[in-house]
Amino acid sequence: MATLLVSVLLMLQAFETAQPLALGVWAIAPAYQANPSPLISGVTYANPFGYPDLYRTTSFINSVINGYSAGLQWQYFGIPEYREDTVSVGAGWAIAQWISFGVEFHDYILSIHTEKYTHTQNLYDYGVYCIIKPFDRVSLFVMQNNIRNFHTDGYIPSESMLLVRTDIFPGCGIEYELQYSEYISQIFKINGYITRYCAVDISYSKELNLSSAGITILWGSFLLRYEMSHHTFLGNTHSFGMVYSYAGFTYVVADTSIKKEKPKLDIQVCTAEELIELNVVSDVLCQRIIKYRSMFGNVTIKSLYQLGLTTEQVRDLRQYTYNYDEEEISGVHHNEKQSSKKKNNYISYEEKNRRIKILFQSMIDAEIPAYIAISLAEEYQKSGKKGILQSPLFKSLPSSQQKRVKTACKIQ
Repeated sequence: MATLLVSVLLMLQAFETAQPLALGVWAIAPAYQANPSPLISGVTYANPFGYPDLYRTTSFINSVINGYSAGLQWQYFGIPEYREDTVSVGAGWAIAQWISFGVEFHDYILSIHTEKYTHTQNLYDYGVYCIIKPFDRVSLFVMQNNIRNFHTDGYIPSESMLLVRTDIFPGCGIEYELQYSEYISQIFKINGYITRYCAVDISYSKELNLSSAGITILWGSFLLRYEMSHHTFLGNTHSFGMVYSYAGFTYVVADTSIKKEKPKLDIQVCTAEELIELNVVSDVLCQRIIKYRSMFGNVTIKSLYQLGLTTEQVRDLRQYTYNYDEEEISGVHHNEKQSSKKKNNYISYEEKNRRIKILFQSMIDAEIPAYIAISLAEEYQKSGKKGILQSPLFKSLPSSQQKRVKTACKIQ
């Protein structure tokens, strides 16, 4: 029995040691980054080939709005006789474009269940982190986790981490990770693009006796990832992950020298494919710009912010596009410009869509989020006022926002 217990503990410890190179908690590959989004969610799974009963799963949901972020995560790790469940709640704040802070609170639930013995224990702890981007191609991540156990020898050890990432040339980046917990370990990683929608990476750690290789595929608003790692004790471990982002993903590295050689695009007539080729904003945001243009008319600078683009993305996009319509809309008292732009008629059923455009702006003025307002405006175009009231999106809104939508739509 003692031999079996020692073997199980060694197996669990080896798997814990191997995880720094496995798919990360937020599961976003280094080659891509998520745009600020009201919804980012994902799930991961890792399992050694030689131990089918030992595995780890992680599921999370995160939101980023106006520089503030909040997230919830649940993680399971263990075997049938022993398991660890960790529930984490985190919040962050981007003070400026180059620096942000965050804090996480953890609830560790440790459970042992055998035929002769059952035990459950809860442990609480917290951690803080800071992200610094001193240069365009350099970023630093500093974290101190499990602060309550900083000076104790508890079961959940304190953990310190420093991660430095730099893009050595367009399309390829390297990372150095230094961790200190019960021992010091170093991890080296390198990743790069194979194609526009595919990236590969390799990792190595001498202290952990561990090496790994992974592939990440970008598919619309989803990231799909597979990773294989090899550990001297565990053997091979495979990891799977999938992440969804409502606002899509952006390349961390972009070849600006190539973009500058391209002629500027007319924002009022270009296609989604032409915008995507600029590598400035994600595919999802490019398609959203074209959808806005077809529904509401000419694109303005203000509409870019309403569609979810950040200030930096708007600035970059304007470097390669022109002909923005700067007209401002104020309720139903809108004076349309009488200019040559009328030759470019992008609106079918012009009068109806003009009213929908005013309705969209009215909901924005009533502080309804743009991604909700554009969906409700589209529903109004299809089904009228009755369609909005029956929309699941409308029913999911708080009562205060429902009242503002009704007021904007003139619904009694």
